[in-house]
This record gives sequence, structure tokens and C-alpha cells, in this order.
Amino acid sequence: MKFSRIATLILIASTFFAANASAEEGEGFTIYPHVGQTIFKEDLDDDNLVGIGLGYRFNSPWAVEFTYQQTDADYESPLTGDSSVDLWHLGALYNLKSQNSFQPFLSLGAGKVDYDNSPMGDNDATLFNAGVGVKWSFSEKAALRGDLKLFSGGDSNDLTDAAISVGLHYAFGSTAKAAPMEVAAVDGDADNDGVPDSADQCPGTAAGVEVDRRGCPKDDDGDGVYNYMDDCPNTTDRRAKVDAKGCYVRLERKVDIRLNVEFDFDSAKPRPEHDTEVQKVADFMNQYPHSSVVVEGHTDSKGAEKYNQGLSEQRASTIADMLVKKFNISATRVSSVGYGESKPIASNDTDEGRQHNRRVVAAVEGKKKEIEMK
Repeated sequence: MKFSRIATLILIASTFFAANASAEEGEGFTIYPHVGQTIFKEDLDDDNLVGIGLGYRFNSPWAVEFTYQQTDADYESPLTGDSSVDLWHLGALYNLKSQNSFQPFLSLGAGKVDYDNSPMGDNDATLFNAGVGVKWSFSEKAALRGDLKLFSGGDSNDLTDAAISVGLHYAFGSTAKAAPMEVAAVDGDADNDGVPDSADQCPGTAAGVEVDRRGCPKDDDGDGVYNYMDDCPNTTDRRAKVDAKGCYVRLERKVDIRLNVEFDFDSAKPRPEHDTEVQKVADFMNQYPHSSVVVEGHTDSKGAEKYNQGLSEQRASTIADMLVKKFNISATRVSSVGYGESKPIASNDTDEGRQHNRRVVAAVEGKKKEIEMK
């Protein structure tokens, strides 16, 4: 079948199917008769091709397709004669996001090519292909489709390099229209919340409770406590703990979090490994939005006492700055203090004891409620 005859057939089919209303392609079988151009990298002249693809579109962006293409190409000088080239391949199509009536897609596949009746004898090879294409929907199930595929194989004698095709893509399956919602002919509202019983996902709502479109009590701040039970309607931080009344849980005791952080000798600069330890403090404070922290720096007894005091303050300040600048804890909730060598927790007479004393502690506690004066 020649190029012009296939093109005429596609035009007639396009006109026939154009009577359908436009809709997105749904799950089902597809057919893709097409014509185009085969481009050879050596020996053979480029020539027209005809082909057909049979596929299945899943209820997802993916589809599979088996394709057959045929072309008769003349050999380039000094060879004479022609070769009948038959190509079969199985591929996968991934449909990208559609724009108006246009649906771009990617393709990937593998198959076999046969070269028959050539002056060099019969030859066949395994080919892999990848490509791009686009479908322009002009009816509910039909689209004009164009493909570009590039071919590659393990045999250096493989001749096929690329194929460009255009044709009619027709889907036999159902289109992706949303099914109309069935509504009962007779419907009631047993709990009188304004939502019909057939659509009410929370039947039996108490009288006077404000509900959403599902018939469930509203929870505007999304904290899991319904509005009519929520004493704190603006608890929107999902990292924080809330109580049964919808309020942030207050930390009622002081919590000391010892950080496993070490600094270089005579240095207060942060190390990359400090991040994991400081993250622990930030996560804990995010659970208790009303809490505050005092970062405490300590040293061992080596060196002058005054020098150790300053070094402990610098190291505590380093960790406090990380909480504010890297982990977005409000500066109003963070402070730091250095205790130098004044609060050892182990003996300074051993290496192990001195290591324990060179520490940073994050003391987290709930904000104290101020007494309201008359």
C-alpha cells in the first residue's frame, strides 16, 4: 500500500470519527495506522514507510503498543537493487500532562528488523528504540498522532537509524469522563445538619454543630479537634502536640537534652555532624511551641579559668545560632550561657572524665504563665 493511499484512508477515517464529542482518552485498546519516512544511516536511501500499531491504554499514564512498519528502499551507489525492510517492535508509552487538546508522550521499546531481497543477502537484527510524540485530539476517541523514534542495535550493520510517522490514533475503550453521581429519588436528612443522608458521612451529628459538605463537624485549623470542642482554634502547626481541647500541650517540667557535640581544639566553630544533634532539640521544641531553651556550654579544667569561661560561652552561642538560623526556631525562644569549668559531671583527672565535662546541654522548659494583676 503506497503513501498516498494510506494518507487518504487516514483523512477519511478522521472525518468519520470527528462527529464524536471531545474527551480525554480512557482505558482500552488503541489502533494507530500511519505513514512516514524511514531514515537510514548507510547503504540505503531514505524512503517512505507504512505501518500499524495495536496497543492498550491503562487507567494511568502508561500504555503498551505492538508496531509493524514496512518500507522498500533502494541501495546507494555502487550497490544496485532494493531491499524490503520489515520492522516489528513492542514498546511502552508514557503520556505526559496534556495541554488543551495536545497530549505529548515518551516511548521506549525493543524488536526485530529484517532486510530481504537485497544484493547483500538477507539480514536481520535486534533493535532498541526510544522516542517522543504528540497526539492532537479532534474527537472523543480519535487523535492525529506524530512520532519520532531513534533506533540502535548491537550489530554494526544495523541500517535503521530513525523513523518519523504520522497517522490516526483511535481508542476503542471508554473515555475518561467522570461518571455522573447517582442521587436517590427520595432522600432525607435525619440529623438536620443540611446534608442529605445519602451524602452524609457523619450521621447523627448533634444539633447546632457546624458541619462541612460531608456532614462532619468542621475542624478549620486541622488539628483533629472539631470546632465546637476546640478552645484554641488557631493551632495550625502540625508538628506540635495538642490536647483534647485543641490547645498546644505545655511542657510542665524542665528537660535537659545533652548534645553529643565536640569542637576542635581551641575552637567554637560548628561541625557538619552537629546538625543531627541540634535537630533533636529543634524537633522537641516544635512539639511544644510554648517552650524555650537555654543552651549551656561547659569545659574541662585544662587551661585558665577565665579563658574556659569565654570558650564555653562561645560554644553555647554557636549551638544557639544553629537553632535559630538553620532550624528556624524563633530567637525569642533561644538563649545561651557558659559555665566554663564550674559544673563538672566527671573527674577532670582522667581523659574520659575531661571528655564528659566538655559538653553542651540544651535545657528546655515550658514558658511560665505570668500572673495577671488586678
